[in-house]
Amino acid sequence: MMKLRKIQIIRLVTACFCILTAVILGCINTHLSGLLPSQQAGERWQKDGKAVQLSVFLRPEADFSTENISSLHENIDTELTAKSIQAENKSARRWYDAYSTQIGQAEVTGNRKSPSDALVTVVGGDFFQIHTPELVSGGYFSEQDVMHDRVVIDVQLAWNLFGSADVAGMELTIQNQKCLIAGVVQPESDYASRKAYGKMPRIYLSYDFYRENWKPEICRISCYEAVLPNPVRNFAKELLVKNMHLEEEGNSIVLENTGRYSLSGRWNTLRHLRNLVVCETVTFPYWENSARIVSFDTAVLLLVQIIFSIWPVLYLLYLIAKAYTSAEKKIYQKRIAWKNRYRSEIKQI
Repeated sequence: MMKLRKIQIIRLVTACFCILTAVILGCINTHLSGLLPSQQAGERWQKDGKAVQLSVFLRPEADFSTENISSLHENIDTELTAKSIQAENKSARRWYDAYSTQIGQAEVTGNRKSPSDALVTVVGGDFFQIHTPELVSGGYFSEQDVMHDRVVIDVQLAWNLFGSADVAGMELTIQNQKCLIAGVVQPESDYASRKAYGKMPRIYLSYDFYRENWKPEICRISCYEAVLPNPVRNFAKELLVKNMHLEEEGNSIVLENTGRYSLSGRWNTLRHLRNLVVCETVTFPYWENSARIVSFDTAVLLLVQIIFSIWPVLYLLYLIAKAYTSAEKKIYQKRIAWKNRYRSEIKQI
């Protein structure tokens, strides 16, 4: 039985430790990659992986508003039809989208005497199909609702206004306009979302309600999201950029959420880590900030994983080289021994 020297034991133990550490870091990375449901709409839409989720974050200079949505839908549908791209079920939709903007704080009043300030997010499309915070009571509103005066609030705002979270169907007032609570949601509880969400309560209302009561000249969109078929690489992204007329650099950032935390996605984030840390082009909503926190963490974990993998790889190459040299030496010795034996047999004859 071959005895290992002390240095060999140290090398083997450190290599095993590095491998174990790299595996643990990989498991942590896998766990972090699945934390955010808002980044997995593409996977939920089509299980075969042929759909991708895209996010476009716009500056006011991009001049993109709800007035552009109808023509955008028409153009994308036309191009999908021209490419003969159909849904698996002919009666189903081929794609869907959501859009939103943050309009700052507003005073909200419930049945308590003290009002509460809340951050207002105006949403449209299938917003609550991409963003699926847990419902504590009630449900979400949608564009198909006959009345547009329904809102969604988070648990903190519900407690501030009513002293309870079970308040679906009750009435509140925002900007002197009365509306009904469609549902109460519990914000995501993962570490990144808690950090990005902040301590201010939030209220979500529809673009129709916003247009009717705030009466803005233009209902701008700062975040546009779509889940599109992607039969070949970059097809969906190029389709969206073309039809949203986003050719001018600096006015928008287009991201592909699907595969964001895959190995190639984490490597790409690691290569462009500076762009992730410093971005002054647009203001991101909280869900994108939480996604960027996870992107940063998974990229750093990948870097550490690579560092811990270097020694085991080098040690394995060393063992392979050593085994090759040893095998080559034994083969050479056997060849010499065979030649000597052959020569001695010749002499005897």
